[in-house]
Amino acid sequence: MKQFYILSILFLLPVFVSAQNSVQQQKDSLRKVLSQQEGEEKLKTYQQLANRYYAASVSDSLAMDTLFTLYNELDAEAGRQQRPSYQVTVRTNILSVLQNRGMFDEIIARAPATLEFMAKHKEWKSWYQSSRTLAEAYRRKGEYEQALREAQAMYDHAKERQDAGGMGTAFYTMGRIYSSQRRFAEQEKCLRECIRLLQDSTAYLNILANACTGLGFNLVAQERYDDALLVAAECEDVTRRYEEASKSPQASSWMNVWMVYLDAGRQSGDFDKAEFYLHKIDSATNGSMKMYEERAHILKGRKRYADALEMINKAIASSNAAYKIQVKGEKLDIFIRLCEADSAALLFREIIADMDARNNREFTVQLDDIRTQYEVEKHIAEKQRNRSYFLFALGGCFLLLILLGTGIYHNRIITGKNRGLYRQIKEQDRLREELEQMTKRYENLLQSVPPPADFEAEAVKERPADRRQNELVERLNRYLLDDKNFMKPDIDLDGLALELATNRSSLFEAVKTITGKTPMEYIHTLQLNEARQMLNIHPDLTVEAIAADCGFNNRQTFYRLFKEQYDISPAEYRKMVKNR
Repeated sequence: MKQFYILSILFLLPVFVSAQNSVQQQKDSLRKVLSQQEGEEKLKTYQQLANRYYAASVSDSLAMDTLFTLYNELDAEAGRQQRPSYQVTVRTNILSVLQNRGMFDEIIARAPATLEFMAKHKEWKSWYQSSRTLAEAYRRKGEYEQALREAQAMYDHAKERQDAGGMGTAFYTMGRIYSSQRRFAEQEKCLRECIRLLQDSTAYLNILANACTGLGFNLVAQERYDDALLVAAECEDVTRRYEEASKSPQASSWMNVWMVYLDAGRQSGDFDKAEFYLHKIDSATNGSMKMYEERAHILKGRKRYADALEMINKAIASSNAAYKIQVKGEKLDIFIRLCEADSAALLFREIIADMDARNNREFTVQLDDIRTQYEVEKHIAEKQRNRSYFLFALGGCFLLLILLGTGIYHNRIITGKNRGLYRQIKEQDRLREELEQMTKRYENLLQSVPPPADFEAEAVKERPADRRQNELVERLNRYLLDDKNFMKPDIDLDGLALELATNRSSLFEAVKTITGKTPMEYIHTLQLNEARQMLNIHPDLTVEAIAADCGFNNRQTFYRLFKEQYDISPAEYRKMVKNR
């Protein structure tokens, strides 16, 4: 089922790219008129502006931060105007954005308050949608029992109100959970019940369309291909109704229907039917969706293994990292059918290595997400606190003068502290240079003086393990400094171990023993030092550009590490450089 959602997103991607310039102009125009508006017109403008950032928020953290700021301002403005329908829309959309970003813990934290607000204002359709988002968050985290409990609670609530739409939504949610557990019989039962409940509904046609195509994929998975084709025909009728009700083409729904036909034909051996619907998808997308893997499946089914191998290689080249492992599995199957044992063995080892690397990346991303989430929450809390201070200050001129004087005094203290930190950093640079010069002179002196008689005996006492670790760290240091490899944004422990012809455990232990830091902490130290030097000599570059050049993909991570290393932010450090 993941496949047809991916195809839907890919189908819409060219539209977003082609409209980029137009959207930016619309953003600027809406911002100009926002401050001049009042009443519902202001709420509508907020909503239009937020919509411009919604699509970009899927992959851009800064766009998501801006979107959430707009949503918070819209929520507050709607509260002042006592228009809860806008607040409901905002809070529903926030959960959707978090779901698109995979921030499931944040959904779980926010959802209860959101559901309580919607229940208070009797916005039941939005309540069921948000309940579904909460259950989906538990499903995506792999907490299936808790996800089922949330879906069951949704069903019980809807049944008590005799709300067919809510009950159908609950059954659809349960079906997705059972699909993740590969409990296909239970999934089928839930989807059929969902279709029965929503069959005559107009307000829930989107869920009905997804339930129909989900049932089609379910029947294909159970190898009931004739039943899947019957359901696909029903899906076409539902999609037509969906288009009539929405008065707009539903390309994603049609793509899902055709994917059911394609999968049913491919799995049942009717490759002509599969190819027919593959051509329909090609025509609908003007060839923008390459679908190399589907073509490879059809060619493999026709035993044209060489052509299938060529197509699967294209699929691997065009796949993202998360999906590439699955596609390589298909390539492994083709090698086996071609009886190419050596190639199959090499590819199998490559897949295992990719899986290990993916697991390491996911763990790192989770840690970064936790840190980023903390920084964002801190930033929002600080912003809300500052706003409260400002509003409170408007209560009297005398209080305003006191706060202003306090702010000036505080600023002078911070400035003085930053100047002291800047001088300390420069003094450390000077001492480090002197230490390097003394070290060089000491080494030259050692070379000119013959070693004592017992030097070799003492040298023998050095442990081989210590010598190997020293040598490994020296090799690591040479590699990192050569061509400034430490500035590469994709550098990781596995890649370093491969470059140094060792394993990650030995490298980690050696660096930790010699430097007292983990390899990534050591690399961050080099990157931060390089960034600081660039802040000194490149006033024309922005802090963000310097961070990117030094290997930091995440601006917030760079700010955090720089502050931890030097006890001063990059922006404050640059200000000190300019003042000097």
